[in-house]
Amino acid sequence: MKKLHLYIAVFLMAIMLTGCIVNPYKSGMEALESEQYEEAAEQFKEAVKNEQNKADSYRGLGIALWETKDYEGAKEALRNALEEGSEKTGTVYNILGSCELQMGNIKEAVTYFEEGLKVEDSDDKLKQAMRFNCIFAYEKLGDMETAKSLLSEYVKDYPEDEEAAKEAEFLETR
Repeated sequence: MKKLHLYIAVFLMAIMLTGCIVNPYKSGMEALESEQYEEAAEQFKEAVKNEQNKADSYRGLGIALWETKDYEGAKEALRNALEEGSEKTGTVYNILGSCELQMGNIKEAVTYFEEGLKVEDSDDKLKQAMRFNCIFAYEKLGDMETAKSLLSEYVKDYPEDEEAAKEAEFLETR
């Protein structure tokens, strides 16, 4: 009977300890949702170190670093996420492309935006953003003909986008 009580006590203590252990991935997700990006990044780094949900932890780290304007770190984390088997989403490709834009790597940005546009699960708002980012990137490359062509298609699909309409007027003068 004493052994039974001892086993029950050990079992209950194990349950309590497991409930008290902090899961860095879960903490990172909570911090990310609360827009506490620096805390989220720290938690995701710990999760990666502990090999907890490694692909998703890298993805969360990339998003958190993007939000803190650490574009190089975000790019590296998101590339690691993809290498670890994270889902290839339009959001991931859009952030990767945006990181490349911020760092002045325009050709790489275009590649990521175009890859993101191929992802079928992207919603229309995300596709619209990637299409506009792609137009901007082609302008930065000095390829005005491609930018004009893409913008013409874009304005047909999104006639309510006033910024795009102004951009189209601007490009007509080029």
